[in-house]
Amino acid sequence: MKFTCSTTSLNKAIQTVQRAISSKPTAPIFSGIHIIAAENILYVQAMDLNMAISCTVESNTEANGEIVVSAKHFSELMRKLPGETVTIIKNKEEKTISVKSAKSDFQLLLMNEDDYPKFPEFNPEKQIVLEDEKIKELIKKTIFSCSTDEARPLFTGILVEISEGKITFVGTNTHRLAIKSMPYASDEDMSIIIPSRVLSEIARNLNSDIPQEIKISLLNNQIMVVIDQVVIVSRLIEGKFPDYRRVIPPSFNTKTRFNVKELAGAVERVALFSSDGDYSIIKVSVGDTEIIISSSSPDVGKGREDIQCRTEGDGLNVAFNSKYILDILKNLSDEEAIMELNNSLSPVCIKPVGEENYIYIVTPVRVVF
Repeated sequence: MKFTCSTTSLNKAIQTVQRAISSKPTAPIFSGIHIIAAENILYVQAMDLNMAISCTVESNTEANGEIVVSAKHFSELMRKLPGETVTIIKNKEEKTISVKSAKSDFQLLLMNEDDYPKFPEFNPEKQIVLEDEKIKELIKKTIFSCSTDEARPLFTGILVEISEGKITFVGTNTHRLAIKSMPYASDEDMSIIIPSRVLSEIARNLNSDIPQEIKISLLNNQIMVVIDQVVIVSRLIEGKFPDYRRVIPPSFNTKTRFNVKELAGAVERVALFSSDGDYSIIKVSVGDTEIIISSSSPDVGKGREDIQCRTEGDGLNVAFNSKYILDILKNLSDEEAIMELNNSLSPVCIKPVGEENYIYIVTPVRVVF
C-alpha cells in the first residue's frame, strides 16, 4: 500500500473518527485506526462495540491496501507533521508503515488488520429526515440534561419520539428534564433512545455553510447517519424510557417572569460562594417584584444578588443545584423566561416566553432557609 494525501485532510479525518474509540477499549484492536486505500480514496475508520465512525479523504493512491495503526501514536504524529502532504508506505514484511512529510521520515508499528471488524453497513427499514439546523437545535437544547452515569445507560441517551405531527427530543438524568419539540410529518409513530455520545458527534460534524438534510437511518437496534464525508453508525439504547409527562405538574400556583441574562449572571456570581464540588447550591427567593439569589459557605463567605421580576401568585423560597439552572439559561435564546412553581420541593418549570415547544423541569434541593 502506498498513497499521498493532504496532511490537514488526513489529520482532520483521524481526529473525527478517533472519537469512536473508547477510553478503555474492550479489545486491543479497537484502540487502532483502520485505513483502507482504494482508487484514490482513503476510508479512515474507528470503532468500539457501540459506535463506529468512517471518514473519506481524497488521495493519490499508487498501491491499494489497508492498515491498522495505533490511534494514540498515529494521531499525535499526524498533528505535528511539518509538510503540507504526507506519504504513507506499508512494509508488509516488517509490519510497519513509513510516514514521510517534508524532510521527516517515521516508522510506525502496525496492528493486525485481519483482526479488525468490517465497518457496519445496512439497508434501513425507516428514516428520520431533518434539516441540519433543526436537528442541531433539538440536540443542543436537550443533551445537557442527560446523565453521564454509565451504570444507568437508559438516561445517557436522548428519547426521540415521533407522534401527533411532531418530533420530540427528551433528555433527563432524573433530577432535571429538557423537552424540545418541532413539527414533523410522519405516517407512523416512533420511539427510540439515541446515545448522547452519538448525538454529540452528529452535532459536531454539522458545520457546513450550505443547508442540508440529515437522514437518520434505522435498522433493528442500529442507526446510521451520513454527513458529507462522515458516516456514523451506532447501537440504540435498549429499554423503556420512563413516562416523562408524569413529572410535569399539571398546573402551577406561582409564575414569575425574569430577564434571562440577569438571572444567569447573578447565579454565576452567587454560586462562587457555595460549597465546592458537584453540588453548588443556591437559594432563590421569589417575591412580587424581585428574585433574591443567595449562597454561603463557611470556607468562602456569603453572596447575594437581586434581580427584577414580575410575579403572579404567592412568593416562594426554593433551592437548586446552580449548574442545573445555568445550563438551561445558557440554552435560552429569548430575552425573557418564565419560572413556574408550586412549593419549595415540587418540580419547577422554566420556559422561554416566546417558545412554547421547549420546557425544562428541575427538581429543587431540600435546604433550610
